[in-house]
Parts: sequence; C-alpha cells; structure tokens
Amino acid sequence: MDNSESSIKLLTDKTACMEAVSQLVNQAERHVSIFSQQLEPLLYNQPEICDSLSMLARKNKLSSIRILAQDTRTVMAQGHCLISLAQRLSSYVQVRNPSTPELQRFAESWLIIDNHSMCRINNLERYEGKLILLDRLEVKNQLEFFDMAWEHSVPDPNMRRLNI
Repeated sequence: MDNSESSIKLLTDKTACMEAVSQLVNQAERHVSIFSQQLEPLLYNQPEICDSLSMLARKNKLSSIRILAQDTRTVMAQGHCLISLAQRLSSYVQVRNPSTPELQRFAESWLIIDNHSMCRINNLERYEGKLILLDRLEVKNQLEFFDMAWEHSVPDPNMRRLNI
C-alpha cells in the first residue's frame, strides 16, 4: 500500500459513506479506530462490516479495534453487531465513552485504519464527508486527536455482560 498515491474522495450521500466504510474495513490489516456518536447503525451495524472486523481481530494477535462512542444505550437496546463483537472479542475490540464535555459534543464520525487511511463524515444528518486514502500525514494528525480522546475516555459501562 505504501507505493500508491494518496487520494481524497468526497462523500455526498448514505451510499457513498457506506461504501467508504466497507472499503476501509476490508483493507484494514491491523488497526481500526472508530470515533462515533451512536455507532451509526447504517454504517456499522452491517453483517459484512462486523464479519470483516471479526476476521481482522482473529487473524492477527496484534490487532486492535478501538471504538469511541458517545452513547451506546440506544443501539445496545436495538442490538448492534459491533456491541456483540466487542463482548465476544474483548481482548481485541474495546469500546469507550468520551469523558470530557468537548469530546462528548464531537459531531463527526471517523473510521481510521492502519495509520494511513480514513473516512471522515462531518455531517451525519446529510452523510457528507470524505474518504482519505494513503495520506499518512493527514491521518497522523487525526489519529493523534483520536489517541488524545481515547486517553480521555472511560470503558463503556454498557459493555459489561451479565453472566447468570
């Protein structure tokens, strides 16, 4: 992948955003970082997305899937494949909630893979954003923000499983 040129593709609707998320998840080799408001079911509660992430987690013991979600209660009640994946593969898939007011108001949705590509949706109501491929500098800046947000987050209390 390092030999390819970087590119940016504008995303202007739900279909384009869904395709971008699918493309990136399928290309991920080791690391996936998601910053989301409510795990956007249209984007992430898709069997093929969860299957790809499950395969990623199981094929490489150094894999990590980090999910920062502002609120998981609604999707938890409705059922969401990323929630069940995180519960099944908790060593590889972690879900946290931002703990600062600024991060709790963060209004974009990001999917970053392997330190080089990302899908950045800045308007979730209209599903507008961009797909950034193989741009390590741009993605590095976004990943630094994600890492800071991750450090200022707490484990999602909704992820606890009740084993009876």
